[in-house]
Amino acid sequence: MAKKNLIILLFIPFMIAILGVVTINTTFTVIDNDIIGIDWEYKNTEVFKVSDGMYPLSAEGINQKDYPAGPGNNLVWSIRNKDSNDTEVYAEIVEVEGQFFLKPIKDGKVVITCSNEKGNVFKSMTAIIYTKGVVNINRSESGTSQSIEGIIYQGEFDLVNGEKKPSTFKLEIDAYSEDGQSGVELLDISENIKLDLETNTIQVIAPGHAYFTLGLTSDRTIEPTVYEFEVVESGVNVYDYNELLFCTNKSLTGGEVVVLQTSFESLQNMYELDSENKVVMENGIPKQIKQGVQLFGTYNFKNQTFNFDDEMHGFHTNYNSHFIEQWNEQVASKDPSQKLSDWINVGLWVQKDFYGNGYTINFHNLAFPTEKSAETDQEGNDLGKYELGLNDTFRGPRPFYSLGNPDNTPMITAYGQDNIGMYLEGNDITLNDIKLKNCDFGKLMTNLEYVGTVVETYGNNITIKNSELSNGKHVVRSFSSKNFTIENSVISNARNFLILVGSNEYISTINMNGTYEFINTKGETVTGTLEDYFGTTLDKGDGELLNYLLGAFTDKEQMRKTLISIQNAFNDKDLVEGRSGGSMNVVDCLFYQSGIASIGIDTMFNGSFLYNGSPSMIQIFLGMLENVQSIAGKNLGGMSIPVQVNISGNTKFYDYKTKDQMDISGLIAENLSKIASGLPIGEDIVKDLNIDKIFPMKTYLYNEAQSQGAAITKDGEKYINVPVAFYGGGLNLSTVNIDTLDTKAQMTGNFQVDLLDSYLNQPGTTYEELMEIVDDFLNGEGTKIGSMVPVIKGVILKCVTVVIGYEPFEFICYKSDDLYGLAPQVEELTQNIEGDKNNENN
Repeated sequence: MAKKNLIILLFIPFMIAILGVVTINTTFTVIDNDIIGIDWEYKNTEVFKVSDGMYPLSAEGINQKDYPAGPGNNLVWSIRNKDSNDTEVYAEIVEVEGQFFLKPIKDGKVVITCSNEKGNVFKSMTAIIYTKGVVNINRSESGTSQSIEGIIYQGEFDLVNGEKKPSTFKLEIDAYSEDGQSGVELLDISENIKLDLETNTIQVIAPGHAYFTLGLTSDRTIEPTVYEFEVVESGVNVYDYNELLFCTNKSLTGGEVVVLQTSFESLQNMYELDSENKVVMENGIPKQIKQGVQLFGTYNFKNQTFNFDDEMHGFHTNYNSHFIEQWNEQVASKDPSQKLSDWINVGLWVQKDFYGNGYTINFHNLAFPTEKSAETDQEGNDLGKYELGLNDTFRGPRPFYSLGNPDNTPMITAYGQDNIGMYLEGNDITLNDIKLKNCDFGKLMTNLEYVGTVVETYGNNITIKNSELSNGKHVVRSFSSKNFTIENSVISNARNFLILVGSNEYISTINMNGTYEFINTKGETVTGTLEDYFGTTLDKGDGELLNYLLGAFTDKEQMRKTLISIQNAFNDKDLVEGRSGGSMNVVDCLFYQSGIASIGIDTMFNGSFLYNGSPSMIQIFLGMLENVQSIAGKNLGGMSIPVQVNISGNTKFYDYKTKDQMDISGLIAENLSKIASGLPIGEDIVKDLNIDKIFPMKTYLYNEAQSQGAAITKDGEKYINVPVAFYGGGLNLSTVNIDTLDTKAQMTGNFQVDLLDSYLNQPGTTYEELMEIVDDFLNGEGTKIGSMVPVIKGVILKCVTVVIGYEPFEFICYKSDDLYGLAPQVEELTQNIEGDKNNENN
């Protein structure tokens, strides 16, 4: 037992440092909840008569279940003209003792918006102000009132018994006249539709711009009403979940062009639930709290269960899966129950254009964990934390590397690709005007740990525009997609990065067969291949790295040169010269509340331990551990092919955070603190060991941001805003261009955070001294073991680079405080569209 405990003690540093990040003391980043929607009784178009005086306006904010909204969520009303170039005043909003009223003034069209005070949740309607008469036209199905683009799309086809038929839909047509007796007449209509005024039915004939004009029969002088929409070529209208699957996951023809005509919500947002989260039934009928929406998923009300197994799409991960393959060869071949899956689950597989019409798809019941944690805060209050249940479908990302079985309480796991809400796969796809979220997660960002990526792209010339995307471990992930554009959209609430961009293509170390120059700690140049240098003899790379971990060197600068020469060999730039792994354009987007940074530029970790387990002593010790499965991996890392990111226009970053609020623990899973605290001198090691000492990235980043003029102080706290973070360790040749960004002057240039000084200054020992302490402990004396505490802490800090590599991390920060305390104004996106239209007209 003594030997086992000592070995584990010695390898706490390695287990902690696989990715360089660990949370010894669990902390939770708590955010203020916003309302998740607004409920009102208005249609998309309403009419108001001037002579009737002021109209009271009524709406109600919708809270997440069990989570009342925080500050900034009182409802407010605003008004603007339908034509942004029109400066006439047709109506105004009046507030009297907290009650909002619409005061009509003269004939015209306005847009009335109700939003929370923050401005990041809204509903809008068109209001026609009239004096003598008017014709009002709405679809029979209630619209979303949350469209950013403001264009109504109608598919060319409806699904009838699984077959595509020419589309039809019904209208509500109301005539308002002074005598109350007037009818309506058709004055004009486009050639691609038919209108039956007896049944108020539109029939689609052909794609393209469609319109018709109705006037009052009693008074031709009254301004007629024009109703316009776009008929999407080959588009299929989707009204329920089965139709949604028919056009996506279950399509036999490569997918259909989708035109949403309804929202898809979670169980908790659609039905009344009891204290056990079961649907309340009345006379055998589920009690519905929200009308006009569909449930995402097929729910068995008798058994109170979902079953997504036959509905999801999936594929084998297209990220680096060498660890999974080697694990299954070495471990699972002996015990099949230990086999790891490389399967990625997908809620919706989209291969053609997708028109959202401002509707919502909430993947909550597919993606969110179902077990309520018993954890409480220091006052004993329920934290509202959720953990994986036995039958949960989304269970976090596939492992890139893991010490122990990542599916069964591993020591530590570094992540690869995650499960996906909506997967855009193919070329020339547009996703337009939709609200997508993987869940409603409460108030803890840690609840986003297992819910997956909201939208992932894989293909060329993909565009996401005029949309609200939120609530995922990452919100958008784009790997190996060229000319991917995301524009005029809000991206919010990510456990890690709001956008993660990179490449699935990489140069494996197995293909690095060149001859490289290595500089040893004596200053001598050693020439050879990677295989030559990282042999098992201690006078080559293996020994140099062991000396580095133990601090057994006298010349810090010479050790630095040695490490850099090692990384230069792993970073053979000639092998990636002229290659592109993808490109992204971020245009007029609003970023809000990431756990780390708004945009993460990924590069594959490429340290010596991933190459062949060097230094080899790590493998020797791991072989002695009981109940800790590990593999001697080989060629697990590599060099990522670089990507290009262009950030332009009125893109804004509402993403300020203190050092404590930046939570990089979301990048890995760990179960180390329980082990360390029960071991000899374990408590001495962990009592002041925290993430900043294990991986002091945040401390260096905040200090460097301050030197760049990018740290602001509010209410005694220091904040920084990090629009872009480049992964370090391995080679990252990716680039970010901000030349046409409106706020370029408020951005820092790229600056580096190099942690080698921190690692090289840690205390150390020699291999011989270490062995003396081991012998002393094993002989039952243990008198020298206490002297190992500072050495172990030093090794902890240095081990990280053996795994990830020695390249610095790189950042771009936002220097202004003008967005601090604010949230994205969604109406700003609508104004961007109107501005573009006015520019086209001029």
